[in-house]
Amino acid sequence: MLRAAFIGIDKYADSTVRELTGAVRDATALWALVSDTMPAAAPRLIANADATIANLRVALQETLASAGEDDTVILAFSGHGTRSQRLVTHDTSRTNLDATTIGMDELAAAFKASKAKAILCVIDCCFSGAAPARVLDDSPIPRDPGVSLEEIAGAGRILISACNVNEVAYESPADRHGLLTFALMSALQTGERDHIDLTAAMAVVMENVRAAASRLGVTQTPVMLGHVEGGLALPRLKRGNLYLAAFPEVAGVRISAQIDDLKQFGIPQPVLDEWTARFRGGLNDLQMSAVNDYRILDGESLLVVAPTSSGKTFIGEMAATKAIIDGRKSVFLLPY
Repeated sequence: MLRAAFIGIDKYADSTVRELTGAVRDATALWALVSDTMPAAAPRLIANADATIANLRVALQETLASAGEDDTVILAFSGHGTRSQRLVTHDTSRTNLDATTIGMDELAAAFKASKAKAILCVIDCCFSGAAPARVLDDSPIPRDPGVSLEEIAGAGRILISACNVNEVAYESPADRHGLLTFALMSALQTGERDHIDLTAAMAVVMENVRAAASRLGVTQTPVMLGHVEGGLALPRLKRGNLYLAAFPEVAGVRISAQIDDLKQFGIPQPVLDEWTARFRGGLNDLQMSAVNDYRILDGESLLVVAPTSSGKTFIGEMAATKAIIDGRKSVFLLPY
């Protein structure tokens, strides 16, 4: 039996903690893919305000401590780390880091105590570096390094870390995922066989992460520690209804002139109501083409050259609104 929990945190209760844009997408994508592929597993998704230190400890208890000898456990965390090798939760306080974060010693103890046949832990954060990496860049560096990542892994325990301890973990502004998570979930969907060997897949993951990091002008090298006797084969992940609902762009959603169709891209209803009242004729051909053919609401870039009063400004307004909803920033330049 598979037990799984996927944790992603973009927004933090402490306003001094820099927000991320891809951590919740990481957790949601993995959760949806596993749920669509193995619905009986009923994995947990814990995101943003729900990802408190108390709830994360409950998740560890429900997945690791309750696992039996025939169970496989998957845990994935996307968010910030500290330079003292601790996981930052939604309610982490900068003024009390040790008491409001989860340390590697706690993870190591939970892993060792679990009876699970195999455990896979994916940590898409880092413990060094500075912004824009997934780390609290001004967190203190302890003299005592404490428990290392190697101590979490071992026989029957595999840990995949986003990068080496002296490197940093990045998010892709294009994919809006952590480089590691995007490469991992892509590798676990590729191939013709029903199951994928994790060790073989990691060779592809490492190559793709290094290439993606290079395109950003940085260096990031994922690390895989531990082993499972006989290897660990995971079902090839398949996109189903949950994944397509969470990421409509991959399905190539098409809209009509009805503004309410834009709800498929996550545009809130109050915004749609305002647009409907303002543009009573709905979307024109230029605007529909920008959405359907040029995918501006899927993060694609577009330069629109068209006559005055043809609807160019509203195309920009739609793209800006979607960016803000996704947790990104938008700059709107006006000619006046």
